[in-house]
Amino acid sequence: MNTGTLDFWVGNFNSEEEFYQFVEEDEDFYMEEESDDTYISKFAESQETVWLDHDFVEYGFEDGNRGIYEKFAEYSFAEQWLPILINRINEMNIDFDINSLIFLNQGQISKPTSVENDFFSLTYVGGIEYEF
Repeated sequence: MNTGTLDFWVGNFNSEEEFYQFVEEDEDFYMEEESDDTYISKFAESQETVWLDHDFVEYGFEDGNRGIYEKFAEYSFAEQWLPILINRINEMNIDFDINSLIFLNQGQISKPTSVENDFFSLTYVGGIEYEF
């Protein structure tokens, strides 16, 4: 069995539309000249990372009156990382309703960070090892 580590962010966005506008690839990215001012997504920009491989990014918006486990149990390798993620969320005393999740292979973002503004809160909860 091989192991890897995934970096995780949990968040609260005002709407599903705003979340996907934040995390999805900007289709114009590949049309622009290479520049340090052009980012592949708003998420990448928030992490000061010009490009990341969206083939290795998983994300979703799960609203509703359900617990974290019920919202995210269907995601890749969730049976391995979800109990650890829930423990970290509890330890960090995250005080917003979590309706979004982003995770990707560790190393794609050199300095993962939390981001908060008037429109959303996105908290970096660290890396979690998994087997694949």
